[in-house]
Parts: sequence; C-alpha cells; structure tokens
Amino acid sequence: MTKLDHLDWDDVRIFLATLRASSLRGVAETLGISHPTASRRVRALEDRLGLHLFDRRPDGLHATPAALELARAAEQVEQAMTALGRVAQAADPQLRGPIRVTLPLAFATDLLMPDFLAFQQRWPEIELHVQPSSTISDLAAREADVAIRTIGLGRSPDGELTGRKAARASIAVYGSGDCWIGPVSGWTPTAPELADLPTRGHYPTTALRRAACRAGLGYTALPCFYADPLLPRHSEPEPAGDVWVLVHPDLRRNPRLRLFRDHVVAALKRHQPALSGEAPGVLPR
Repeated sequence: MTKLDHLDWDDVRIFLATLRASSLRGVAETLGISHPTASRRVRALEDRLGLHLFDRRPDGLHATPAALELARAAEQVEQAMTALGRVAQAADPQLRGPIRVTLPLAFATDLLMPDFLAFQQRWPEIELHVQPSSTISDLAAREADVAIRTIGLGRSPDGELTGRKAARASIAVYGSGDCWIGPVSGWTPTAPELADLPTRGHYPTTALRRAACRAGLGYTALPCFYADPLLPRHSEPEPAGDVWVLVHPDLRRNPRLRLFRDHVVAALKRHQPALSGEAPGVLPR
C-alpha cells in the first residue's frame, strides 16, 4: 500500500485548493473552513504523504517540485469526481433541490425575475441559486448548472456546452448632453451627430452607465430591454448577440434542469420585443 492509498477526496480538494489559492486564507474561503483549520489540514496532508509540498513565505504558500509533480494526477481525480457528480445529478429524477443559475446581472434584475418567481411558485421544492456574472461560468466544473449568456451573432457556444438559442438582444444609444459616458469601446454608434463627442468619466458597469444617463450626464449605449423608457433614444436598435440557455451535455436530460431550461427559453421568447427594442422593458423603472 502506498502513501497515496490513504488519500480520500477531501485530501485532494485540500491540495488543489492550496495550489490555486497560494494562501491559507484563500484555502479557508474556498473550502468554507477557518484559517487555523486550513493550516492544520495542509500540514496533516504533508505528514500523511511524507512530502514537503509548500514553502511558507511572507507572500504566501509556494508549491514545491513535489507538489507540482502531484498536481496533474490530482486534477485528473478532480475531473473524475466532477464527472461522477454530473452523472449522479443527471440520473436524479426528483423535481426538488437546488439549481445554480448564472446570468448577467441586468438579465436577472430587469428581465427574468418575474419568470423566476413564476417557476418557484410552480415548483416550490426546486430552489434557484442565482449567481450574477458576465463571463461564462465553468459548467464542466459544476460552478453552475445553467448559464444564460449573450453570444456574438452567428456564433455557437464554445467547448462542451450545449443549449438552446432563445432570443436576440439589441443595443442602442440613449441619453442627452454633450459627451459620452465612459468607458465606450467595441461599438460604433450609427448616429453620426454623436460620433465625435468626447468621452468623460469612468462608469465601468452597465448599471452605473444607465444611472449616469438617467441623471443627464451624457449619452451611452444600453441594452434595449434595460434602458429607461423615458430616456430619449438616439439610434436605431442594433443586434448585439443571441441569448442562449446553456447546460453541460451530461445534464441536459436531468428533469428539473430541463424544466427550468424550457421555462427560461419560453420566457426569453416572450420578451423578444423588449430585447430587440420594439417594446418597453419588462419591469417598470
């Protein structure tokens, strides 16, 4: 029997969390344990293996050559456990339990929240855990079960993900004043009279730019469904991307995920006029 035969999944999780966090505080936050517990478990892991895995330095933990040699095998174990979890989840026929949903914050606050409420009322034993994010969460690593994302026109989801294209989102220029509300990048307005205006200020989120636009600080580009109906629109809506509802292929037949996916796809189709700028937004401002 080798030293590694004594390891269990928690040992592997501790090792990988320590490699990735490079600090005991980071390990504690990742695993949901206290800082002293994290320190004790890392030392116990080293004792169990009989290896010095991490150098303690003022700037954090540094992996030793022995740790780096173990890393690939540990990641393979992690992938296998994640796949096992996906298969078990897919085989679960119960219409109960959590669904972790990741989507842009604006979609949650100004578009789909009434639809989430309707789903919870119809299926009260299914609990939605909503995680706002503007990037694709790693569905393969089970950071989320369902991702709602806008993907560039004509593109398909990257990697292993599968899903359904539900709607198309458009953007337009809104506001008034003598400047652009910054930052402005990656999009050229079709209103020529606004093209040469200077950019002022730094408002890095869509919510901040909408608030600044409402306050009269200038012009900005906003998703049509997200713009205040009272704001003057200064360009025709332009398609910005397709809205997809994504899952990992291993989970596409899970009954509760299928229910939720179908519910959200139907909701997005109903909201197409708001998404394309043909009708006011879904929620009152």
